[in-house]
Amino acid sequence: MSEIAGRLNITERTLRRRLAQSGISFRQLLDQVREQRARELLSQPHRQRIIDIAAELGFSDGREFRRAFKRWTGHTPQAMG
Repeated sequence: MSEIAGRLNITERTLRRRLAQSGISFRQLLDQVREQRARELLSQPHRQRIIDIAAELGFSDGREFRRAFKRWTGHTPQAMG
């Protein structure tokens, strides 16, 4: 969160407040961005390996990414291909 706030040239507190005013948490926003990017990467004709997609999205391993993707979509990443 501090990195994002810094890029926006605002404090973390201001970022939290603005997100709260919008009715969304930082975690929800991060999940939305990750899901969208995951769908983009998985839809490419020559897609990357799951472990590489997981790393690009900031997950520590492929299993963590697979669980999150299933939570977001109800499907496994493999089912999207």
